[in-house]
Amino acid sequence: MKTETLSEAALSLFRLHVERKGQIAVDDSTREPYLELERHGLMLLSRPFVGERVYRLTKEGFDRKTELLSTAASPSESAWHRR
Repeated sequence: MKTETLSEAALSLFRLHVERKGQIAVDDSTREPYLELERHGLMLLSRPFVGERVYRLTKEGFDRKTELLSTAASPSESAWHRR
């Protein structure tokens, strides 16, 4: 998979997810970018508790973290950073 196939929203969310160690709510504003990251094999949905949704990096996501962080927009440019 090439990085340029990811949307800017997905790249920004990936970076923010790594910086916050996954502490990002899955809601209407983050759902589609998380699904995109999951489709590309970079994230995996986990459900530690009933009703709770948490995304975690896959092995590929972890292995490509440096590459993807260098191409992602700064979190300050992201709509999710203001949350």
